Amino acid sequence: MNLVNVGYGSTNYYAISLSKKYLLIDAGMPGTLGMMKKQLGRHGVHPEDIQYLIVTHFHPDHCGIAQELQAMGIEMIVGRTQLDYLEAANQSLKKFPDYKDIVVKSHNVLSENDESAFFEKLGVPGHLLHTPGHSDDSISIVIEGLGVFTGDLPLFNGMSDEADEKVGRSWARIRNTHEKWVFPGHGNRMEMN
Repeated sequence: MNLVNVGYGSTNYYAISLSKKYLLIDAGMPGTLGMMKKQLGRHGVHPEDIQYLIVTHFHPDHCGIAQELQAMGIEMIVGRTQLDYLEAANQSLKKFPDYKDIVVKSHNVLSENDESAFFEKLGVPGHLLHTPGHSDDSISIVIEGLGVFTGDLPLFNGMSDEADEKVGRSWARIRNTHEKWVFPGHGNRMEMN
């Protein structure tokens, strides 16, 4: 499996090869579709090579061009838990003039931890994990044998008690995957300890 970080600005966006097509994890700020296309091209990935998009959470630097990518034929997959937050996210992100409301097709909603549905949809072993801590809509994407893509989930580091508890539970779920690598939304990959 080939993994390419096509990130720009301070945010990582990961393109993962799924045999002939790619999965893109996270998508840039509203108004940056041209930059995303340029970055993909630098790595030999063309937008028509991307079949699926999964966003780790509905913040502008992770989902800002999601609907524009869908308009290009890329299927956006979301976790069932994320649907509860989509309407509020669309309303909040309207403050960005270039933002297009995200619309998700029902056949692209996967239950978290449903490994068979993930495999049937994407053709690779893995699953989604609900991992609140940065935001309540946050998910992590597990690609077996490659690692866990955690978005902006903070490290467990003594914030408020409630936040620490959520973050701690989320990291416990991630550690239980027994994957070796963590790929965050910002910064370098980390080895799981």
